[in-house]
Amino acid sequence: MAKFVLVHGAFQGGWVWRELAGLLCAQGHEVHRPTLSGCGYLSGRQPEPEGLQAYIADIKNYMEIEDLEDIVLVAHSFSGMICSALIMQLPQRIGQAVFVDAVIPEPNLSFAGVAGENFQTMLKKHCMEDGNVRPWPAPVFGVAGPEAQGFESRLRPFPHEAFVTPFPGAFDPGAVKTAYITCRQTPTPFIRETAGKAESYGWPVFQIDSGHCPMISCPEELSRMLITASGGETLP
Repeated sequence: MAKFVLVHGAFQGGWVWRELAGLLCAQGHEVHRPTLSGCGYLSGRQPEPEGLQAYIADIKNYMEIEDLEDIVLVAHSFSGMICSALIMQLPQRIGQAVFVDAVIPEPNLSFAGVAGENFQTMLKKHCMEDGNVRPWPAPVFGVAGPEAQGFESRLRPFPHEAFVTPFPGAFDPGAVKTAYITCRQTPTPFIRETAGKAESYGWPVFQIDSGHCPMISCPEELSRMLITASGGETLP
């Protein structure tokens, strides 16, 4: 059985994986869903400094305190920046990585730098006076219908600095065995295009008919795909 560490994206928290984690645990897998500083139930604890390095430290410390080894590290969206840094810093603890509609970094570029001009324009429109960024509307996450209200109520502002902090150094796409899951209904062009980058690296690429947050919209399908992408058997 696998040992999953699920790392959430911007504005969210470990709560976003709750239903998916239950499905994986029911199959006998071990599941961890840490929450980044300032997010979810830690919304009152702002990271210091408010940049990418603080979030890398959050997950690195969690993995070391929990003594986690041979894990399946799962990145979603923004946390592709975090998990890529962990792949470079702690490859001995990571048996496999799976990126779910997650950004793949470029050396010394920030998330905003990788995302491009359209994202940077949207980022400016959502900036607040306190240095944080307002969460995107639920449709950007691919969450609609009765789930949207509860989803939006749990989102929290995210530091602008995190989006503009450069990735620390180079990223080696072959450092750890990695697969990519792309969401067909994702509205953000640069995220859709990231699957092509994954293919160019030789990563297996899987497709899921979902918006940007399949852990909310179709957790059962995502759980099966995660097991397949990590080299395990699919759920019945």
